[in-house]
Amino acid sequence: MQIEVLPNGDSQHLHVTLKGELDALTAPKLYERLSQLVQSTPNLTQITLHCKELTYLSSAGAGILLMCMDNFSPKGITLSLVEVQPEVYNILDLLGLTKLLPVNHA
Repeated sequence: MQIEVLPNGDSQHLHVTLKGELDALTAPKLYERLSQLVQSTPNLTQITLHCKELTYLSSAGAGILLMCMDNFSPKGITLSLVEVQPEVYNILDLLGLTKLLPVNHA
């Protein structure tokens, strides 16, 4: 999986593009990268994950999204997913994550 951070000139909102598969091998890397971004961006309030090119989400990947939400929300940071492909959206919905996270499907 590739993780691409897109700066938008706003220190409160980060845009992160996910490409490939979010599974047991790649999910810890995503968490590590997002944690680094949270630590290095003190005024951060929003992380938007762009999932147009995310082709697969495993239960481990879903677990990492929950961990991000649980660890970042006490710091006032909201996590949202946009451009989620139908296959990935179905997994998120099946696991109940669409009720916990803002998810905009493609």
